[in-house]
Amino acid sequence: MAASLRIAGKDLRLRIRDRSAFILGILAPLVLSYIFFLVFGPATTGSGLGLEFGVVDEDRSEISMSFVSVLENAASEGFIDLTVYDERAAADEVLAEGDLDAFFSIPQGLEQAVFSNQSATIDVIGHVDSPNSTQIAVSFAERFSSGIAASQLAVVTAASIEGAQISPDFVQSLSQDPSVAGMNYELTDQTATTKQLDASTFFAAGMAVFFLFFTVQFGVTGLLEEDRDGTLARLMAAPIPRASVVGAKAIVSFLLGVISMGVLAVATSLLMDASWGAPLGVSLLVISGVLAAIGIMGLVASVAKTPEGAGNLGSIIAVVLGMLGGTFFPVGASGGLLASLTYLTPHAWFMRGLADLSSGAPWSDALPATGAIMIFAVSTGLLAMVLLRRRLQT
Repeated sequence: MAASLRIAGKDLRLRIRDRSAFILGILAPLVLSYIFFLVFGPATTGSGLGLEFGVVDEDRSEISMSFVSVLENAASEGFIDLTVYDERAAADEVLAEGDLDAFFSIPQGLEQAVFSNQSATIDVIGHVDSPNSTQIAVSFAERFSSGIAASQLAVVTAASIEGAQISPDFVQSLSQDPSVAGMNYELTDQTATTKQLDASTFFAAGMAVFFLFFTVQFGVTGLLEEDRDGTLARLMAAPIPRASVVGAKAIVSFLLGVISMGVLAVATSLLMDASWGAPLGVSLLVISGVLAAIGIMGLVASVAKTPEGAGNLGSIIAVVLGMLGGTFFPVGASGGLLASLTYLTPHAWFMRGLADLSSGAPWSDALPATGAIMIFAVSTGLLAMVLLRRRLQT
């Protein structure tokens, strides 16, 4: 054990001085998670959705006012922030300044077109930098319009049955007219049955575990580098167990991984207000995640012939596992086969474990995910150890 610690201490000093270890282990995941948070986070953080909408009602009819009331109801529930403008030019100016995500323009003659059974439109004008928010605004308008269209169809059917002409008086004689049909839905806040991470924590944790596999690679590929440089032969000739050499590389990888994850957890909590959960539960997830990364990358190093080959193969595996594991976007939300395959990666279990710790859950909620990650760690780690020891004996 003493020999492993001495070798690990020497390697760790060399890796800490290596800028690439700092870039891949801390700088890159921190910068990328912050960029993703700035791009995608505003629409998913805060008490509401962070959507800045406006509306211009040029028709000022019962139908148009019913749509405005739908938006005002959404604003009162905290789903959106709504501003009512008297003229479209004013809304265009605010949108151009970037203070609006999108606004609705209700043209004059909307109600007349509806009562005449003609097509009518509600324009949605979105900011070029807010495509997701604009799509949500389009959904508002489409849902309201579908209610109007269904009512129009009912009016036409009723008129056909009674042999009457469609007129405002005929429409008013019906039990429900198009002016209120679009209001037949409401927005409610539902609690998800599966816990989800908030945007800042999702991107912080996703980038941390994604780059973890690149970080631990510095330790396990060190064995191949020493073999290439000729120093491994001298280590094998020294009066120390061969397992001590492999153990030293594993210790270096473990320390690099834990340091990287620890720094990122603290930094993202301070800079992005990420909430990782109960410290003990997070520690269990981090340790098991680091061990799984060491096992997988160690397995790569055991079959690669050169450090470069191990680096290339390891990078491919890290990217594939990271993408499948949902570190960039929640793959499991798509359902089907892909949602099942995502749990064949330690990344997905790590993200699930953090989600289980969200909302003040106790540390013990991380135990199921920790156990699943440890299965990856033990199975790949033992196989990597056997293959690497055989390699040292040849």
